[in-house]
Amino acid sequence: MSLLDGKYEVIAQRPLDDGRTLFDAIAPDGTPLRIEWFDLPPGEEASFERYRRVLRTLKRDDLAALHDVVSRPGARYVAWLKPDAGSSAATDTGILDLLQRHGYAAASADVRRAPRKPARLYGLAFDGLSAPVDLNTGAQAEQVKPLRAGGGRTVSLELVPTTTLSWGLAAVLLGIAAVLSLAAFQRSVVDTLVVVPELIGEDVNHAVEVLSGLGLAVEVTPLGSTGAAGLVLAVEPGAGVELRPNRVVRVSYALPAGQLAQTEVPSLVGLTYPDEVAQRLGAAGLELGDIARISAAAPAGVVLAQNASAGERVGNGTAVNVLLSAGPAHDLTFIPRLVGLDVDEAMRLALIAGIAPDRVFVDRVTVATGVARGAAGTVLSQSLAPHVPVPRDAATLRLVVQAGTPTTSAGGAPDLVGLTIDEARRVAADTQGGWLLTEQRMATVNLPADVIVMQSPQPGERPDAEAATPNQVVVTVNVHPVALRDPGIRAIVREPQARLVEYAWAIQPGIGRRVGEVWATSLDGTRTLVARPTVTGGEILRGSWRTVDPGPISFELLLDGIPYGGPLLVP
Repeated sequence: MSLLDGKYEVIAQRPLDDGRTLFDAIAPDGTPLRIEWFDLPPGEEASFERYRRVLRTLKRDDLAALHDVVSRPGARYVAWLKPDAGSSAATDTGILDLLQRHGYAAASADVRRAPRKPARLYGLAFDGLSAPVDLNTGAQAEQVKPLRAGGGRTVSLELVPTTTLSWGLAAVLLGIAAVLSLAAFQRSVVDTLVVVPELIGEDVNHAVEVLSGLGLAVEVTPLGSTGAAGLVLAVEPGAGVELRPNRVVRVSYALPAGQLAQTEVPSLVGLTYPDEVAQRLGAAGLELGDIARISAAAPAGVVLAQNASAGERVGNGTAVNVLLSAGPAHDLTFIPRLVGLDVDEAMRLALIAGIAPDRVFVDRVTVATGVARGAAGTVLSQSLAPHVPVPRDAATLRLVVQAGTPTTSAGGAPDLVGLTIDEARRVAADTQGGWLLTEQRMATVNLPADVIVMQSPQPGERPDAEAATPNQVVVTVNVHPVALRDPGIRAIVREPQARLVEYAWAIQPGIGRRVGEVWATSLDGTRTLVARPTVTGGEILRGSWRTVDPGPISFELLLDGIPYGGPLLVP
């Protein structure tokens, strides 16, 4: 089968005058075409280039049914789409006016309109004068030219001897029969169809052999993949498609990323994740690999290092791992022992330790008579343990301070808040009427340890005369957690393991196309931008995030900056 310009399957052809040839052809994608080929005499190149620009303008404005127009040395042709069934000649003033402005007469244009479609140009004579020719309809068939002798004199058929004429006609008929036989053979070859077989998962060499045996042309492309090298990953057109011989079939096969075409690793240090990093790697044909984060002076998200050095040559599709800054680390501080100090002195020491005044809270209580706890304003207890390192910019301090000398009402409940349980028992026993203590416990690091933080009834309240135990007070003692110590237990510090944490949201129907942001928050409160997808209502947004953070991860989806639904907690 012959190919025109190496890509169009020729079904039929017909020579025209002025060095033109008309082809009935099929494009690589199966589109039927009418191609007009020009063998231009010297000096006509500029005119054809003007002709090509006019056709390009009409195609751009969707006014011409043009598949392609080519103008290069040795190949100048126009590939027209064939009219739809039911198309008829039409007059479109917009198309004709545009052609006239470029010097082309209306008679040189073939304008047609299909049912329920706008008019389009289906042909335009190059010289702007004669009407285009249609290979299928035979419009404007060439006139039979008289035979001429060498001097230009017309030769009459009556002067040829009868015997000569008979043998001549026989030879002509025999030649016509041979041509028709050859044309019939070519037509049968052209009309032959082959079916693309299922080749995905086969060896690429076997696939090429099978397709070539069917008479198809094959183009192979390697793709970076973790699969076995040489296995077919994709075939286009796919299995089951009917094609004519010599059509091109594209086969993609697996190849380890490091064996693909080499590319140069760009410098990523100093770029911001994810946008700048992804853009730089994508331009180099590389992929983003594992991500790790450490505390550093650089802003969070800035690349500190990469595993492949800048300028190194690696295979196209290779993954590059990066180390990101998690932002500056928290500075640590500690609080000295503040119990027994004046509250003003305690707050001054807290300020020196780096704890701002708005993160120091003071609870003032009146300690019952008979308990030696210092004068008014004395710190009775503190929430932060002395000399234990805490984050400078995150720690809060709560102080319980003596408010003054108590004046317990006769017969009322004693004031026990701020006392230890032993002190509270002595005060309750010495209070008028004698009070019985019932103890309960709570554990929080936000309140002082080993002291009473709540009581019922409140200080000064009268006992309930009808209660089974009228002089009973229930006190709540705060106890900080105590670390267990066992010499037989050994702690094993495990290295952080990278893992993929998956997330998914169902986008409600009716939501238009939106730009989203997926944020991940780890146990330590670090919030990281994971992805910027574009979502549409009715679909399911799925993804995963690679991290070394242990424990559950909380994901949050924002659509145009607005939270969508509640947080998604993934173990």
